[in-house]
Amino acid sequence: MKRIISVILAVLLLIPLAACKKNVESPTEQPTADPTVQPTAEITEQPTVAPTDAPDLSEADITFNEIDLELFISVVTSDGMTYHQFVKDPASFGIDEVDVERGWGELSYENYLEGAQEDAELKARLLALDYDSLSDYNKLAYDNLMMLIEAGEAEGDTYYYSEPLKPLNGEHSMMPLMLTLYEISDRSDLDNFILLLEDSANYLMKIEQFEREKADKGLFMTENALDQVLKTCRDYVNAGEDFYLIEFCNEVLEDDALGLTDAEKQEYGNRCRSFIIDTLLPEYGHLADTLESLRDQCNEMVGVCEKGDAAIKWFSDSIGSQSGCYYSPDVIMQHLEQFITEKYDLMYSILYSDFNGIYSDYFNDVTSGSAEGDVAYLEGLIVSLYPELPKQQIEYVTVPDAVADDFSPAAYLISAFDDPTRNVVMFNPSSDDSTLLFTLAHECFPGHLYQTQYFRQLDGLSLTQQLIAPSGYTEGWAVFTETHIAGYCDRYNADCCTVRQLESSLFNILIPAYVSLNVNLNGWTEDEVGEYLEEFGVNQSGYRSILYEYSVDMPLYFFDYALGYMCTDMIYSQAAPSNNDENLAFFTEYLGYGPCVFNILFEKFNIDF
Repeated sequence: MKRIISVILAVLLLIPLAACKKNVESPTEQPTADPTVQPTAEITEQPTVAPTDAPDLSEADITFNEIDLELFISVVTSDGMTYHQFVKDPASFGIDEVDVERGWGELSYENYLEGAQEDAELKARLLALDYDSLSDYNKLAYDNLMMLIEAGEAEGDTYYYSEPLKPLNGEHSMMPLMLTLYEISDRSDLDNFILLLEDSANYLMKIEQFEREKADKGLFMTENALDQVLKTCRDYVNAGEDFYLIEFCNEVLEDDALGLTDAEKQEYGNRCRSFIIDTLLPEYGHLADTLESLRDQCNEMVGVCEKGDAAIKWFSDSIGSQSGCYYSPDVIMQHLEQFITEKYDLMYSILYSDFNGIYSDYFNDVTSGSAEGDVAYLEGLIVSLYPELPKQQIEYVTVPDAVADDFSPAAYLISAFDDPTRNVVMFNPSSDDSTLLFTLAHECFPGHLYQTQYFRQLDGLSLTQQLIAPSGYTEGWAVFTETHIAGYCDRYNADCCTVRQLESSLFNILIPAYVSLNVNLNGWTEDEVGEYLEEFGVNQSGYRSILYEYSVDMPLYFFDYALGYMCTDMIYSQAAPSNNDENLAFFTEYLGYGPCVFNILFEKFNIDF
């Protein structure tokens, strides 16, 4: 599964797209438009499934469950951060900790080829099963897994098209941030944290080598992206003793729960500081120097369609893997264009239904002023709308000051599979978020936290199906539900809340995704992006430039949010629940299938995409 699961960490931390709103802001001009009406359809029945420990499991189910567990163990033990986050009691999964990778994992072409071979072997094992005798849940897990494997086969060799050093949320910036999220409860955790920390420079060297190889193949980043990555690396180097990881380590060592003596605190502290100052930060400097030396091999600031057939194929195939929606780019583009029109028209139909009332509330804060208060309100809102979930414990952790400026208002850290009781929400009190309620709807209820914990308590749901859930599925759910719940916010002006959420999704997610499709497949220039935006009455040059830069430097960035939201909304709109009971029935069925690629969900809900 090394071709299916990215090596580093994005699955652990679910950050809303609000993290980039300081870069992509909703324009304020608002032209008129006509309302639209959503289609209707009947809700289908929820599937009947059997728990994994049912006494009448077929031989195929037993074998599939063994494959499922093997695959889960293979993924969660492949790097130290993933293992620590997802597994609390290794014995519960039969994991031998001797086999656990305590560093950041591998990054090499040889490892990539090994992953391709492993996928081929996995496919052969799946094909040998008697599919018809599998339980309903295992059939779903099988179908999802097989679709991902076959999509990977169809993509071919795409190793050098990946980019770990994205200007926004690249591994160079995420790696130290993820280290601050490493839960340290005892001395064993501390020792394993230091092993992970001390592998950081080694992993940066692997990335450095990867970038050299990319450049040799003519696939290096643009100068625009290079300058942004270099700035982050050099800022870290220049921070020196003030680099935030040093402060984090010092704070951890003062925790009385670790039971460290003063001498041990000093020993551990010196070890961490010495590594950061003498090894890690110099490696950031070396990485920056290497990247700078490759400047003359930077790609031009043009779309993928200008880079050859292989690049076009990579981009087209990656749309599916990014969004969990495996259809042709032309079909996806047509649906997205229509979806944008529908949401744009809907926004204005609501706006003009009560223009004065909505306008008077538009600039008001939508938050109680505290994360705890907002989450409690959201929990109350979803009662009778969404399936019941046991009461959840949430720990609110403050984002380190050093990264607060680049961090979203909140983020959910996914709980361990064998300890779902611990939910951690990273909260950024320094963030100026006037709609914190909706950020927490995305992260907590009914978004990521709710969906994650709902899946954890479903008997029979495959471990691997949860672990490799397409990001388009999870982010699509979170974006859809934050917009859906806005219409029920009786503490505020619900219509105003819906208008604000529709505006945000249009200009921060949907339109940027549509622009990226056209820049990369149809060769739109920055001027043509501007012409498209003028159709919405938007003529800010800064917004136009940012969308073009994102489309070239991070062409896939918006697809999991935008296409995931579109697909989730399409399924909901066809079901067209009209009251609380029908909403409850729909969400019970939808969640009951577990995380799926949208092709499978469209089949379940009889949607012809």
